[in-house]
Amino acid sequence: MKCTTVLLIYNEEDNIAPQTEDILRVYEEKGIDGEVLLIDDGSTDRSPKVCDELVEEHSRVRVIHHPSNKGRSYAIKTGFESAKGDVVVIMDADRQYEPAEIPDFLAKIDEGYDVVTGYRHQRSDIFYRKWESIIYNKVVIKRWFGMDIKDQNSGLKAFKRAAALGMDFNPDGYIGLHRFILPLASLTGLKIAEIPISHYPREEGKSYIKFYTVPFITLRDYRKFVRDHKDEIREMKRMKKAAE
Repeated sequence: MKCTTVLLIYNEEDNIAPQTEDILRVYEEKGIDGEVLLIDDGSTDRSPKVCDELVEEHSRVRVIHHPSNKGRSYAIKTGFESAKGDVVVIMDADRQYEPAEIPDFLAKIDEGYDVVTGYRHQRSDIFYRKWESIIYNKVVIKRWFGMDIKDQNSGLKAFKRAAALGMDFNPDGYIGLHRFILPLASLTGLKIAEIPISHYPREEGKSYIKFYTVPFITLRDYRKFVRDHKDEIREMKRMKKAAE
């Protein structure tokens, strides 16, 4: 199978069905051998029922239910481990991302990249979410890790499945390891590309991200990440200095 699109779901009852059907339509129109894997991360609304109904209706849809909310990073890990496709596309289920752009990610993977990440060049979010993202990408991603990435936390990414499984994405002990998924990929030696993508306003449901806690969570996880990968980071800096 070419592609598994993993939808990350937590209380998105009104968004899951149209998002899933849009992805399946893209597969059909572009002749992509693919599936949709619904990761229900302990939803408390009708999301589990909607997921089960989609599985009954469509042969190319599967679902995995987490019995409780484990967080985005664990949902991503489940997606990596359970996908059948050679390429795993990670997508938020809030309908702020465009399924029609999935072929662009697959084409970039076919060029030889291990990871393709989307850049929300016209981001439809409130100003403080945008502000936090700008600071994070300029300070953490560019300055601390030396990566030329504009939008690490975009909710649309593609990975070669073998590469994703090989980078040891283990959220244990972290609050949100997904915020360091691209630095982890880089330290593992994966080849990363970034492409511009669409980003739409949320029309249904609500975000559970608390902007006032994110900086503290990120700093806490950053310290653990640096401890866990100190040897790889030291080697990265050595190689960068030698290349200058």
